[in-house]
Amino acid sequence: MSPSGPATNRADAFNRCDPAVPLPAGDERYVDLAAGRGEEGSAVAKCRECIRLSKTPLVQLLAGHRGCGKSTELRRLERDLEGDGFFVAYFEADVDLDLEDTEPVDVLLAVIRNLEAALRAKGIDLSPKLLDDFLKWFAEIVLETTERKAIEAEVKSEIGLGANVPLFGKFLARLTGQIKTGTESKKNVRQKLDPQISQLLERGRLLVTAARAAVRKAGKKDLVVIADNLDRIAFKDRGDGRTSHEVLFVDRGDLLKKLGCHTVITVPISLFFSPKQANLSAIFPDRHVLPMVKIAQRSTRKPWKKGRQLLADLIGHRIDLGTLFAKGAVDDLITMSGGHPRILMTLVRYALVDAEEPPVTRKVVARAFRRLVDDYGRSIPEEHWPLLARIDREQTVRNDEAHQLMLFNMSVLEYQNAERWCDVHPAVRELAPFKAALARLAAEDGDGEPEG
Repeated sequence: MSPSGPATNRADAFNRCDPAVPLPAGDERYVDLAAGRGEEGSAVAKCRECIRLSKTPLVQLLAGHRGCGKSTELRRLERDLEGDGFFVAYFEADVDLDLEDTEPVDVLLAVIRNLEAALRAKGIDLSPKLLDDFLKWFAEIVLETTERKAIEAEVKSEIGLGANVPLFGKFLARLTGQIKTGTESKKNVRQKLDPQISQLLERGRLLVTAARAAVRKAGKKDLVVIADNLDRIAFKDRGDGRTSHEVLFVDRGDLLKKLGCHTVITVPISLFFSPKQANLSAIFPDRHVLPMVKIAQRSTRKPWKKGRQLLADLIGHRIDLGTLFAKGAVDDLITMSGGHPRILMTLVRYALVDAEEPPVTRKVVARAFRRLVDDYGRSIPEEHWPLLARIDREQTVRNDEAHQLMLFNMSVLEYQNAERWCDVHPAVRELAPFKAALARLAAEDGDGEPEG
């Protein structure tokens, strides 16, 4: 429960179920969903144990559908690692990155900027000479003389007003800001830095080495970087047989692998179904998946009580279910969510908006679900319908671009029992094109009428 108890009115309930806000570590509304996720449910705990056991820096990938709870779990990982004596630099990559247009150099700069900022925020200083040498190198590659003088003047002015942002931090903030928001400046910076990316990596390694020494001097065991929200980077066909995800995490995965410190990186679950999966495994052998909460048995699709109860608890720790929802309404919401925590919270809010007064009835929940169905109907390409029908039948996906996109867009979700399996989201099953594709598949296979 939240400190003030579960919400008993629509307004409080609406705000406590904000799907976009991960819970901070220690929040009393937290529910451990690991038991509902199958054998991989403890993925984040495994990340922590790998860091505690390893005598050399590990770069670990954490995959899962957007909104499955990775950020909430990573906040708890940050707290637990700090309790273990590590210095943790946690950052949300989308603060620095344009998720619709991200290149390897952008990611590397974001890591460097946020690491330096995290150290400075905790009063851990790096060698001024190291930072100055790094900055001079940047200036020679990227900055015009007039631009550096402008930044120096800006820093001096802010220091005079009591700010404490050194030139290095100010410059990197300016640089990453340009990459995120300015089309022409982004192009200009990339054109200058891309040919020098190996040197950028080497200087980043020097900074990381110095940072590890500095945190140990401050009494910490070691340095850990947690890069969250990289799984939100847009999935795009590059037109050369590669996707945007493969370029970042496979073709140039060495940029993150070679920085030289413990790192946990969130990546899209669709990447694990890439034709380049073997290459990804070779670069990043330490990979973990946070699956959906299983709410039904595989094949039979009969309700699975444990997973459903966990999701009911997830809502019940935020709002008073007995006051705000009629009998059966919450169970309907759980079924409609497909076991996806963020979608479940979205549906709860849809229902709260549609209800004129509590309790929210099953009829209102059905209307809320219709909104989600319509959202899905607008996002699914025509060529996906026959593929989705086949997934509904086989509960597996293939390693190709179309199936990666379905996983990324969450028209297909991954679950786990003793083995991993996939299923079509319940909202997709309500769409007429899907039903037509399912009927065609049944006719082609000689199965007669499809189920439902």
